[in-house]
Amino acid sequence: MAALKRKAPRAVKRRAPIPTNLSDFLAEKRGAGEENFLGTVRTHIVEKNKADNSRRQDIIHPSEMVKDDWCPKATFLRITTGVHHKQSFGFQSLNIFDTGHESHRKWQNRAWDIDWLEGMFTCLNCDEKWWAKSPKQCQSCQSTALEYAEVPLSAEATHLIAGHSDGMLTPARSLLEIKTVGEGTVRFEEPERLAKYLVTLPDGSKMVDLPAMWSSIKVPFPSHIRQGQIYLWMARNLGLDVDRMTYVYESKFNQDVRQFVVRYNPAIVDPLLEVALDIKERIAAQKDAPDCVNGDVCKQCKPYQESSDGEDAPRRGRRQPLDEDDAEARTQGSEAAQPARGRHAGSAGQPDGADRRQADGAVRRTDAVGRVRRNTASSSSGRREGR
Repeated sequence: MAALKRKAPRAVKRRAPIPTNLSDFLAEKRGAGEENFLGTVRTHIVEKNKADNSRRQDIIHPSEMVKDDWCPKATFLRITTGVHHKQSFGFQSLNIFDTGHESHRKWQNRAWDIDWLEGMFTCLNCDEKWWAKSPKQCQSCQSTALEYAEVPLSAEATHLIAGHSDGMLTPARSLLEIKTVGEGTVRFEEPERLAKYLVTLPDGSKMVDLPAMWSSIKVPFPSHIRQGQIYLWMARNLGLDVDRMTYVYESKFNQDVRQFVVRYNPAIVDPLLEVALDIKERIAAQKDAPDCVNGDVCKQCKPYQESSDGEDAPRRGRRQPLDEDDAEARTQGSEAAQPARGRHAGSAGQPDGADRRQADGAVRRTDAVGRVRRNTASSSSGRREGR
């Protein structure tokens, strides 16, 4: 019997050895001459924020009014001097802001999908801006590439206040505020709540019991309620048919969501309006600044005291003369204006033409983050898709 021939063994390909030091391995993979993507992005985002001076500084922002430590003197000095001592933010904080803006866009898109969303819309094709309820195409050019520009609100003529609400939910007769809530939110809004849910680990370090802390939130935070009440006051003065604020809270750590609805209550907003009116009247009469919130000097008005020696401080966010289409400063209402959907009968014309959340928020005019942008043409699944 013939002997079986054995096949020659296959050559074993030797794999390149993996460095035992992971940092050496990563340095090899990255390459000394290649760009560091994350590092470049970090630098770009921080520098972009430093250079951004688009936020109006000649008005009172609802977001500053609702803080427990709001200093009317600092607001007065910012408006009268044109100097904005802008707070510096690191990349992590700016990343958090952008995550919140993306959440706004997501929930606004969902309200749009169910035909609940009313407010200002912009056509990305012809730049037409108009007030509508969940439109499917541009009223001028019939393009389906639309963008939601939120609900511009202004009481600039009477109280020097202007801002934007995240949306208007017409069937519910409600404005909409979207908030992403995490450990940092609670630390800022209610530090005592955060302390209650600190857990000591075996090694002595501490961490927050996030699920328990999230479950403990049963009502909106006080500053959010005050902000919503200011928006409702402005909206009702403009003739919008709303009597409540709907808050959508989304947990940052597990994306759980809950809703709170708060009715309009003038008793909450009246004291804040009195302070705003006092600031406006002092500015108009060229009077001295109101007292500091601390009675002498606080961290908000201290920079103005330090720069009062005549040094040339940077002037940020100075508003240029406004044209007639600028909704944030134009006189609201017109006898020729047609009542928009969801407004009281016989009310003044609807808020008009806001490009961005500039009066009240960190969103920048040149940024796409924070607004709803979509092509409303139906997809193969029959749903409208966000762009």
